[in-house]
Amino acid sequence: MYETEGLAPGSDESAPRRRPVRDTEVLDGSTYGPFKVACEDDVLARYGERATIVRPGKVVGPYDPMGTFVYWVRRAARGGRVAVPTDPRQPVQVLDVRDLARLVVRLLADDRAGAFQAVGPAEPVTLGGLIETCARVAASEVDLVRVFPEEVPPMFPLVRECWATQQRSAARARAAGLPATPLEVTVRDVREWDRGRGEPELSVGFSGEEERGLLGG
Repeated sequence: MYETEGLAPGSDESAPRRRPVRDTEVLDGSTYGPFKVACEDDVLARYGERATIVRPGKVVGPYDPMGTFVYWVRRAARGGRVAVPTDPRQPVQVLDVRDLARLVVRLLADDRAGAFQAVGPAEPVTLGGLIETCARVAASEVDLVRVFPEEVPPMFPLVRECWATQQRSAARARAAGLPATPLEVTVRDVREWDRGRGEPELSVGFSGEEERGLLGG
């Protein structure tokens, strides 16, 4: 929802937002953020200085239907050479949904107004580091291989062009009570939940055939 041009690592809630969008039914990378800005503006118009605005980053955890985090949890558990369609040093911010819920309850209980960036984990992590954490939890070994497909599918799991959007400050939310579930715990719980539901097919990421092609067999 923030303007990416000029956005610096460690940006807080005062960073410039994108222009709001209301007059389209298309939801994609160019409209998702502006739609969120429009929603915020509606809340502010109604409640003014009393409004509590929570700006979550990528929310993950058990029962997540999106599959973007599950993709890497599963892929790392299989081990071996892993195709990564970006620089593995890309920062990633993922927030355990249970931490988000606890923050929202805390803000409401304290009747605390203002905007709060709810991002995690507490310790900075890269995409490569996240995949390796997933492998460690599954007791597997991975070899990360950067690949260059002709076209990376839009919103490929956790891949972002603007790294600064994955380096936002959570200081205000932490001070207000945002917990910090260790990434290893989130990964473990997601893996157990996914295995318990039978690991249904995902609609995101590379298929096995696509990955083998990119890795050369």
